[in-house]
Amino acid sequence: MNINNKILVLFLAFALLFTMTACGSDTPEDTPKEVTPVIAEGLPEYTVHGETDLPGNFYLSFVFTRNLIMMDGKGNVIWSKHEEQPSEDLHTGFWDFKKHVIDGETYYSYHDQTGTYDSYGLEGFAPGERVILDSDFNEVKRITFEESATVEKGHPLDGHDFLMIDLDHYFLSGYIKDTVYNVPGYPDGSSVVYSYLQEVVNGEAVWDWKSCDYPELYELTVTDASETANDYANEKTDVPDIIHFNSMRLNDDGDLVCSFRHICSILCLDRTKTEDQIKWKLSGGADDFGLTEDQKSSCQHYANYDGDYIAIFDNGNKTSKTRICEYKIDADNKTLEDFKSYAIDGKYSSACGDVQRLNDDTLMIGWGHTVNDSICMCVYNFTNDEELLSVELANPQNFTYRCVYYD
Repeated sequence: MNINNKILVLFLAFALLFTMTACGSDTPEDTPKEVTPVIAEGLPEYTVHGETDLPGNFYLSFVFTRNLIMMDGKGNVIWSKHEEQPSEDLHTGFWDFKKHVIDGETYYSYHDQTGTYDSYGLEGFAPGERVILDSDFNEVKRITFEESATVEKGHPLDGHDFLMIDLDHYFLSGYIKDTVYNVPGYPDGSSVVYSYLQEVVNGEAVWDWKSCDYPELYELTVTDASETANDYANEKTDVPDIIHFNSMRLNDDGDLVCSFRHICSILCLDRTKTEDQIKWKLSGGADDFGLTEDQKSSCQHYANYDGDYIAIFDNGNKTSKTRICEYKIDADNKTLEDFKSYAIDGKYSSACGDVQRLNDDTLMIGWGHTVNDSICMCVYNFTNDEELLSVELANPQNFTYRCVYYD
């Protein structure tokens, strides 16, 4: 190649590079990254009805099968995971699939009911381990309880909820079987299953809470969701699920606001104390806010902060009618400032479920163990009384634990 041809080639290469840089559309930095959906074999069969323009994703987890599904706003699978059961006689699940963004880094997590721990024969208890994934869905760590006066290191978690502040700071939940001697009227002791919560920082339990430390809670237990929940005499069971924890959130004051299904109540727990930790009770037999009977929840399974309101997925086991309740409270003066409720005719979920407000008109509802149909989640506009999107399971017995949405 002579010198003139070399100059021409270099000139053309420079011109092409300049054009690509100026246009900005074909450079590696600006080219949109292709996302290949991960569709696992063995996922449950379902049908998507409708669609939305929501920019984020829905996260579905299942009670009795080892499936996780991430869907976009139109119901397309973005990522999923399936595992077969560890043995033929087990029906373990992956619970509480969620997203965490910490210092700009994205993580995911779910609860793995491994099948290696004793569930005490309770369907509502899924002992196992919290699995943390990085942004590429690679496993980062598995979490169990840290040593405390209540549990040994490595004691299994319950799968109902998990809060992560960072990779070394998180809140854990579990159910503990023990004999207690503070149930009024049973001085010789009662075998029970109680709720245990633990805050961990850098591998050390720095705060915890035991429901059995508060004997005033025993008389609040109802049997609308479990007929043996208050069997303190242990006539029918030695594992009465007396309180049944199912969700927790941090409020602006740093308190832990938790839902307890079998006392129909939301409790606010003070993390600065080691005793006298209950600051207030919303709903239930010892409600502090003057709720009417119609405003009280019945065996709710989820409480979430949505702006100024606490949104509750009220299963309604007492009436077999599920609804969404929103409470605006003045916690300092223990007064109710506003109350709203929403329901869809004919819908009843006997267990599990959750709710999130997506905008002023629209709610995302995970239906859990829905009884009258096979819709496991929906996006619903209550202003127009319109269902925008729903997911219908082919096998309604393969019901979801929770469906949550993240931008």
